[in-house]
Amino acid sequence: MVTGACGFIGSNFVHYLLDRVPGSTVVALDNLSFAANEANLDAVRDRIRFVVGDICDFEGMAGLYRRLRPDYVVNFAAESHNDRAVVDPSSFARTNALGAQTLLEVSRREPVRRHLHVSTIEVYGELAEGAPYFTEASPLNAKTPYSAAKAAGDQFVRAYMQTYREMDIAMTHCANNFGRFQFPEKLIPLMITNVLRGRKVPVYGDGLQLRDWLHVDDHCGAILAILHGPRPEVPAAAALDPGLLPIWDVSSRNERTNLEIVHAVLGLLGKRPEEWIEHVPDRPNHDRRYLIEPAKLESRLGWRPQVPFAEGLEATVRWYVDHRAWWEAILARTGELAFDWSAGARATRSGS
Repeated sequence: MVTGACGFIGSNFVHYLLDRVPGSTVVALDNLSFAANEANLDAVRDRIRFVVGDICDFEGMAGLYRRLRPDYVVNFAAESHNDRAVVDPSSFARTNALGAQTLLEVSRREPVRRHLHVSTIEVYGELAEGAPYFTEASPLNAKTPYSAAKAAGDQFVRAYMQTYREMDIAMTHCANNFGRFQFPEKLIPLMITNVLRGRKVPVYGDGLQLRDWLHVDDHCGAILAILHGPRPEVPAAAALDPGLLPIWDVSSRNERTNLEIVHAVLGLLGKRPEEWIEHVPDRPNHDRRYLIEPAKLESRLGWRPQVPFAEGLEATVRWYVDHRAWWEAILARTGELAFDWSAGARATRSGS
């Protein structure tokens, strides 16, 4: 069962799983919230069982488990946009924290072979300049409403790992993903779609926020490797060292500033940065730097990223150019997706 299956990473994982593991029976579940897009699954609709459901609904999810008896559960379901979390933190807390715990409890009462919770690098907080990469042993230090909600969900995952040792639970933290099907309010698709509509590309602050960029196919490959990997023990010492828990950090060690990303996208579209970039007020409490180390995943499961950044970015730009109807339909449904932070944390989405 794949939850959040109509979202960016969830839908890519459904495609990836069906391509890499022929004959898989996939239950694709989504509550069809703001960023969900059923069209992401159009090409595989006849190969999956699609279910509309909410991971916060215990009885509904328990009934679904009893009917379908999934072997594996991969939880991608999350509200994930930092800008939107500043404006509406409550909805993020509901899905990312309560939803994570509810789904864990359903998996405990209706046992599955493995429950994998997908999280984010942002729960570790901001990395000081020159400091080594975060690892699975790093403390959680969320700074934003989005990352705080995800960190709360992560704490439930860690607690279930150590309290209910009969359960097979794993968790990932991923770097910034990019690729097809990403909602147009995120950095790379926002830049592409703005240019294709003849609009300036907004860059928060000086644009020197440093991120680690991971192609979504590489993230999907890591998740599949974890699902197929051996069941790790949860030693008592994990209470003092979270690095001993079955937690996996996923990245490609591909550091780029946001401004570098924007320049690269504009270059692929044949545009001059000085004519298209518009620096705008930064989002409140915007992390300057976060990077994670995938050494544990590489050494224990043999995973390696396969998609070079330049190749992946070019393919992503080409996909959005070739699939204009896909993102135009989203924009027609959602309206303008740019946020104006000139009023600070009180800012709201333009056009809302």
